[in-house]
Amino acid sequence: MRNRKTKKKRFNIYILGLKLFVLFIVCSSAYSVINQGIVIREYKREIKSLNEQIKKENENIKNVKADIENYKTDEYIEKIARERLKMVKPGEIIYIDINKSEGY
Repeated sequence: MRNRKTKKKRFNIYILGLKLFVLFIVCSSAYSVINQGIVIREYKREIKSLNEQIKKENENIKNVKADIENYKTDEYIEKIARERLKMVKPGEIIYIDINKSEGY
């Protein structure tokens, strides 16, 4: 009789051990899947942020190219020559406001 109880206890211990092992495997797998989901979500957020930055930089590039083309025009060159270098065209008469402190 004792021998049967001992075998039954051993059998129950093996089944309990097997159940714990399976539970451990299931929990480990669930943790890995959840963790990978979190990592994927973070990568997607980062990709979205980088794509927005790329859009902004492409807009900046377009603006800079437009400015470069504008800087090459005669009108812009004339404007800069008049404003910064205080140049005038031949035959132009310059009037200076003596009440104004800055100017020509």
